[in-house]
Amino acid sequence: MSAIAHDHQLRALLKVHLRARVGADDRVVDEFGLPYGAARADVALVNGHLEGFEIKAGRDTLKRLPAQVEAYNQVFEFSWVVTTPGHLSGVREVVPKGWGLLVAKTDERGGELVQVRRAQRNAKRNAEHLARLLWREEAQAQLEALGLSKGLKSKPKIALFAALAEAMTADALSTYVRTCLKSRANWRFDAAPRVCDDSSRPAASA
Repeated sequence: MSAIAHDHQLRALLKVHLRARVGADDRVVDEFGLPYGAARADVALVNGHLEGFEIKAGRDTLKRLPAQVEAYNQVFEFSWVVTTPGHLSGVREVVPKGWGLLVAKTDERGGELVQVRRAQRNAKRNAEHLARLLWREEAQAQLEALGLSKGLKSKPKIALFAALAEAMTADALSTYVRTCLKSRANWRFDAAPRVCDDSSRPAASA
């Protein structure tokens, strides 16, 4: 297998790596848009947790990684960088020790991802950022379930998100967000990935 220069090569290895962890009702989402438009997760895994995977292939740079780390830490319970041996030392300098590291190992027979470091649980997620992953109707339904929808139905989405963030813990919101993501029958789970570098790319609609 040739050197891992492009995003799509690492993405393919990642999908194979995740296959054993994905159940019938779990979701693997390409180009997962994060709140405030700060970043997109290359791949998100929605199962019993919300996990984000940032891909840094050979032709990628690491200049956007610090901002991506900040955005991931707001919503993901577990975060990973999927990269190549050439980027590993640079990635280690940027990402927190709680982030997991998956590195591509290749030979003439093909490639696979090797876990260099296991991701640790992020206990500092932001409730308002999590709320902003919801659609308006999802936020409104939860406010109604909590008995907090009075006076909010005609308010802008930002008011609904703020009310949910005030009423629910980050853990509770994360659980509700995962339930909603899994139940979105018409959501784009097949967003086209970027081809080679850190340029702008389409995102799964949130």
